[in-house]
Amino acid sequence: MNEGLISKRYAKALYRFAAQRHEEKALYSRMKALLESLHALPSLSETLCSPMVTAAEKETLLLLVAGDRPEESYRGFVQLILTNHRERSLEKIALSYTDYYLKQKHITVVHLTFAAEMPQEILTRMQGDFAEITQGEVALSVRTDPAILGGFIFQINDRRLDASVTGQLGQMRKQILQDNKYSL
Repeated sequence: MNEGLISKRYAKALYRFAAQRHEEKALYSRMKALLESLHALPSLSETLCSPMVTAAEKETLLLLVAGDRPEESYRGFVQLILTNHRERSLEKIALSYTDYYLKQKHITVVHLTFAAEMPQEILTRMQGDFAEITQGEVALSVRTDPAILGGFIFQINDRRLDASVTGQLGQMRKQILQDNKYSL
């Protein structure tokens, strides 16, 4: 069966299970923390997929990653993953859950990348403006990347606006190369 289909089915069922317990928001936070741990510690994924590690040890690891007092829905999720041997799909299921949660709650995620730290008041004002434009709740994902030299990169859903100095210089370079290609 398709890996993407499996993760979406698990995510949808997990959301319903959590919603019955009014834990969907808390589970969203747990899934984000799980994803951060999986990205920060590649050996965690390897350990979870290892046949040499027992299911009880894997469960202990996943509960430790969750932090203090994980919700019943998270505990049930961990047991279901381990029972069905879906450890390899764990990251995709967690990603699918976070996407499904945002979709169900009508939350739009706006990704912003700046060359330098932005003051919180500006970010708050921007979040309000985006919420007004999208007519819904907006979650800002803000990153600082000095490599863009200046300006910003804005991404919402599948649309991206690169107004960074690095991006503009890259566009100018492409244009110059293209113009010179035809004049030779």
